[in-house]
Amino acid sequence: MRKAQLHWTGRITRMPDFCIPKQLLFGELCQGKRSVGGQRKRFKDSLKTSLKDFSIRTGSWETLATDHLTWRSHIQQGAKRAEEERTKKAEKKNELRKARAASVTDTAPTHMCPTCGRGFHTRISLISHLRTHRSGSSTEKGIGCSLQQKYNVRRTPRP
Repeated sequence: MRKAQLHWTGRITRMPDFCIPKQLLFGELCQGKRSVGGQRKRFKDSLKTSLKDFSIRTGSWETLATDHLTWRSHIQQGAKRAEEERTKKAEKKNELRKARAASVTDTAPTHMCPTCGRGFHTRISLISHLRTHRSGSSTEKGIGCSLQQKYNVRRTPRP
C-alpha cells in the first residue's frame, strides 16, 4: 500500500502546477488551527515515514520523482529493503518472545502432588491434577482432609 502511495505521489509531482490534485496535495490552508492534542497524520507525515522506510531521502525525493523510470526503480528497491527489514524485526521479536517463554518454564515447580510427586507451577493446576487421583472417596488414594484443607479444596458430594 505504501508502494502505491509513493507511486501515486510521483505521478502527482510530475503534473503541472495548475492541476487540482497537485494543488490539494501540496497546498496548505491559509487560515485555521490544528486542534490541541494528538493529531491525525497528514498525508505529508505518512509520506515522510514511507520515504524513510524505503530509504529515499526526504529532501530530494521530488527531483527523483520527475523521472518516472528512476522513481519506479527507487520504489521497487526501497520496498524490497523495507520488507526485508520488517521480516527481520518480526523474527527478532518472535525469538525474544520464545526466549521469555522458555525462561519461565525453566523454573522449578512450586507445587508438588503428594501422591505421584508431579510438579506444577500454579496452585490451580495441582488442584485440577488431584482430581485424577480420586476414584470414589477422597481417602482411598491418600488425599485426606488435611490436604483438602491445605489447598482449600471443597468437595461437593457426587450424586
